[in-house]
Amino acid sequence: MNTIFKHIKGEDILVKVKAKRDTGFWQYQLLGILSLFIENGNDYFIITDKRIILSVKDEIKVNAVYNDFSKININTKSDILSFQDQNNKVKKISLAAIKLEYDDYQYLKSKF
Repeated sequence: MNTIFKHIKGEDILVKVKAKRDTGFWQYQLLGILSLFIENGNDYFIITDKRIILSVKDEIKVNAVYNDFSKININTKSDILSFQDQNNKVKKISLAAIKLEYDDYQYLKSKF
């Protein structure tokens, strides 16, 4: 999470989704029942007043600057977020890398 704050220092957070990271199949097979008690961490999806950040497994996958918050759209069925970048080109981001729950989708629908 500290790496995210380095990128968004001085920006206002408009949308923040914190998704619990799942235990992968191979992790579960290797660690067995102990994997249920291991802290797996969180993935983050953050939209500030200037940029969109998607962090998966403590690594920033997307750090995109956008033009207008009102032109950001999300398709909750396909987990695709579309926005206009600085050059007014439509860009799309897949949110499938993080496990969004029902409450997360409702929160995102209320924001867009």
